[in-house]
Amino acid sequence: MKIDQLKVTNFRNIRRLEYQPISHLNIIIGKNGEGKTNLLEAIYMMSGNSSFRTNTDQDLINYDALYYIIRAKYNCLEKDYNIILNYNLNVSKEMKLNNKKVALSNDELLKVVLFTPDDLYLVKGSPQKRRYFLDFILKQLDAEYKLILDNYSKLLRKRNLLLKNDQTNSKNFTIVNDLFLENASKLILLRLNFITIYEEIAKEVFKEINNNLNNLKIRYALSFPVNSDKINLDILINSLAKQLQAKSTIEKRRRSTVAGPHLDDLHIYLDNRIARNFASQGQQRNIAITMKLAELYVFKKIMGFYPLFLLDEVLAELDNEKRQLLMDLLINADYQSFLTSVNIDKLNIGDAHLDSIVDGSLV
Repeated sequence: MKIDQLKVTNFRNIRRLEYQPISHLNIIIGKNGEGKTNLLEAIYMMSGNSSFRTNTDQDLINYDALYYIIRAKYNCLEKDYNIILNYNLNVSKEMKLNNKKVALSNDELLKVVLFTPDDLYLVKGSPQKRRYFLDFILKQLDAEYKLILDNYSKLLRKRNLLLKNDQTNSKNFTIVNDLFLENASKLILLRLNFITIYEEIAKEVFKEINNNLNNLKIRYALSFPVNSDKINLDILINSLAKQLQAKSTIEKRRRSTVAGPHLDDLHIYLDNRIARNFASQGQQRNIAITMKLAELYVFKKIMGFYPLFLLDEVLAELDNEKRQLLMDLLINADYQSFLTSVNIDKLNIGDAHLDSIVDGSLV
């Protein structure tokens, strides 16, 4: 998947911009506040996701305008696409693909992997950050996963509301609880199957960028015990049901669900020790870079093509050696990438495409 042309109108500080990137590494440099991240954000929005900086589309419109429009031409698996995202204060958000209106969840929209400075804290950050990381990948890879995740989120809210209103003995609670157990277990199974594939790729990527010095291991950590050597849907449903029954008094007191995929985690090990506790800051950042690169490669393995790789201001967080290592990887990669930075001093950028942005305009 590669973008051939991008046109942005009235998006944040970008009044009117036309951009024709090359098929591999594209670098956008500029001072803070000039529009580097805005350009990356505009590309990201074409994937059908909300902005990675705000949930309100109104915040994305240039202060002199009533609408924004983002247009792109891209190709994937030898098929050409023309996409338009339009948001108007007086109407609504609309996505058109090859002149036909489509849902923001359409499978043929742009696919992206986003790497921001916050992702460098994937290892030592909260479990919520790792769950979001996992959900974001799987929602792009599997329409079934997105549907089950949406259902699970609704059922979790209903279950928590019934707990809050002390209605655990009601028929409604029994119905909601049974559906909750089924959807939770389906979600976990999809995550487990994905992690099996993902870990194998991540281990090899980590060796490549770490000179074979350490071993990486990633495990899915359930929020409830499973007393079985094998895991299937029935075993997960029964195990989660037993845990919730055993913790029913605690649930009633807390008025919230105490186990399920909304509380699961990824455990990351470096040489068989928990990385967030024992890995150095540099090693943790190495792992975070690995996890983002592995996201690209697992996407290719499952879908047959690479997504776009968007890197926002990550160079400033790395030492000189890691900056050049990442740059070399991007220069020689088979996927298209877009990297923003305040400067690229002392870095060899090979045949990468370089643009400067000033006040929302490319120079």
